[in-house]
Amino acid sequence: MKQGLLILIGGAEDRKHDKKVLKTVIEKTKAKRIAVIPTASSYQREVYNTYRNAFRDLGVEIVFNLDIRYSDEADKKENFEILDQIDLLFMSGGDQTKLAEVFLGTKFYDEIKKRFKEGRLHIAGTSAGSAVVSNPMLFDGDYKGFVKNSINTAEGFGLLPSIAIDTHFLQRERIARLSQLLASGKSNKGIGLDEDTAIIIYPNSKFEVIGSGMVTVMHAGRLTGNNYSKIENDKIINLNNIRIGFLSEGAKFNLKRWTVLSPNSKIDKIEPKLELRKSGL
Repeated sequence: MKQGLLILIGGAEDRKHDKKVLKTVIEKTKAKRIAVIPTASSYQREVYNTYRNAFRDLGVEIVFNLDIRYSDEADKKENFEILDQIDLLFMSGGDQTKLAEVFLGTKFYDEIKKRFKEGRLHIAGTSAGSAVVSNPMLFDGDYKGFVKNSINTAEGFGLLPSIAIDTHFLQRERIARLSQLLASGKSNKGIGLDEDTAIIIYPNSKFEVIGSGMVTVMHAGRLTGNNYSKIENDKIINLNNIRIGFLSEGAKFNLKRWTVLSPNSKIDKIEPKLELRKSGL
């Protein structure tokens, strides 16, 4: 298995003090050259500066700014030149739909995905940068997620296919909106990431939890009493028998078997060998 590490953060990670989550990102990927994509934010320059300072404090040599705001900018030659130089791509928070709109369908994103799948690039994201990796990609519906049609989904990057990712999870009471997505049948598996909390997904589809909060895992393969398809929009849904689990720092999980691993279980912690190759573009 050559795939790079995929590290998903639930948002609001500490960037000024001990930076535990970001520090672990650097330790696991051994990244010396990072590119930050601040596209999801409305304050791209400020967001980039924040992460540049945080990563430099953690010993990263070079932090590039891939400040790509429109899809017709993505395939510029200079973006591929940056991609040729980095070990880790980091996507900031903001609006995940903007990330999808800007990058999907571009040669630049195709090259990112190819390098990740071949083990030549690690990818990390926080908040919107985590939500966008899934397909379907979830958005909208905070605090009213049990109301049918209060949530929306769209095509995401598909780096974690068939598993929906939600962020700021318990802080923003998002169990309801992820439950509705599962009830809709668009996916039967979902992961909710708390703030200042992350999962490190290895090429063998096992992950471990880091950070100060919880990771919520939800599976709807055996739902009963689900009336989603029978009720009108704006009505409250009923559903039963969602499998749900809560994982704290140090917990390990098998995504293929959808089961918690014992604390002594070995997870493949051998980072893929990164080979920087010219894109030829």
